[in-house]
Amino acid sequence: MSGATALALGLTILLDVAGQILFKLGLDRAPQTGLPARVLGSPVIALGILAYGVEFVAWLFVLSRADLSVAFPLATLSYGGVLIASRLLLGEAVPRRRLLATLLIAAGAALVGASA
Repeated sequence: MSGATALALGLTILLDVAGQILFKLGLDRAPQTGLPARVLGSPVIALGILAYGVEFVAWLFVLSRADLSVAFPLATLSYGGVLIASRLLLGEAVPRRRLLATLLIAAGAALVGASA
């Protein structure tokens, strides 16, 4: 995998994490009305959608240059990013079992990356 492809893959992971955190923040801060109104009226959720849009373009770039069987497992590193961001930015508890499961996912992604 070239440097540009790896950089784009890293960007997709970061944007995926950012999108998820923005969606959660937007829903938590929105008035407790119906879900469509909460989604449509939230600028934070709009930023999350924008992050997903940029991620989509970067992901297409990655797929045009890397094997899906390598890129997709590496993209699961976003699970770890969401876990860390949820703890640091949202104050969510991270039980040991959830942390261990996420570390296993990261180990699997590392094995895929090492085999590429």
